Amino acid sequence: MTEPIPGKPARARQILLVDDDNDFIVMFKEFLLRHRPGAWVVHTADHYAPALACLKEHSIDLVVLDLKMPIMDGQQLLMLLKRTHPELQVVMLTSCATPESRSLCLQNGAALFFDKTEVADGLEKIYAALESVASAPTDGFRGLLRQVGLPEVLQMECLGRKSSVLEITSPTGSGRLYIHDGSIIHAEIGLLQGEGALFQLLSLNGGEFMLRPFVRPSRHTIDGHWESLLMEAMRLRDEASAQPPPSAPADGPLPPAPSLPSASRHIQEIVLCSQAGELLYEWQTAGVGHRIHLLAAISKYSVSLAQSLALTRVDRLEIETANERVLILLQSDRRVFVRSSQPDKGAR
Repeated sequence: MTEPIPGKPARARQILLVDDDNDFIVMFKEFLLRHRPGAWVVHTADHYAPALACLKEHSIDLVVLDLKMPIMDGQQLLMLLKRTHPELQVVMLTSCATPESRSLCLQNGAALFFDKTEVADGLEKIYAALESVASAPTDGFRGLLRQVGLPEVLQMECLGRKSSVLEITSPTGSGRLYIHDGSIIHAEIGLLQGEGALFQLLSLNGGEFMLRPFVRPSRHTIDGHWESLLMEAMRLRDEASAQPPPSAPADGPLPPAPSLPSASRHIQEIVLCSQAGELLYEWQTAGVGHRIHLLAAISKYSVSLAQSLALTRVDRLEIETANERVLILLQSDRRVFVRSSQPDKGAR
């Protein structure tokens, strides 16, 4: 539900309150509308679905998010929002505050974390904090590869159907990735371009990245779906880490590392759902319900398997036939099902 403020100024900020506690929503909305008339346009949602719909329809400046909600909780929604809307400022405001939940939310991109008991003690303090967060610049962001991996940054850009240039600087090389409307269209590092350059950039272990406004590259060298490319990069990196490093000759330097091969695998279907089984994204999938049921069953089995084998986590399952490959990822906030054709082994 949306309540515009009469006579609001042109620069009124838009805030989205997401909470299934209707009494709190009414109280907090009324305070925002009274405290500085004309400063805010207030939108509300009682769970994730109307919240996501509101984000599609309005240019939201700030989301205030509760932790305990039905179907998709606040932590899961926070992580989804930071992937699909990385520039969006999110503040957590909950009655279920614990040191662990505070730490986890801040690590996953929340700008601030408040206990609702603090609201009762001083709404003005919360209001000042929201004003400060909403005023923060969001022209782009910079990060360290040791803290945020390139695959995560690419996921955020592609899931949000963004257009940008990702510049990467590392002690072992520097390059650029070009993302247009959620698709990776070009990569370059040194003289290498295309998928080989993409895989080499994704293999970097340290350095810095900067997201810049999109400019069209001189060439369009990549056509594969971004999920397929990232999964192939993960596979290549896993293979490389499993092999022992080559020994240096007694009288000379190490031989040059072999170049990473390009992927020729083609995505046939994708399903992305929350841990609660809610569909978040699908592509070319006829039996979405069957896929979600399969993901739920495998997720449940993985827990018992991890316990019986004394493993801390079972989060990846690969099934290969002569013609197809199925990859299932079980993460803390989502489940992913990807079916792809096998690459042409003659091209390897």
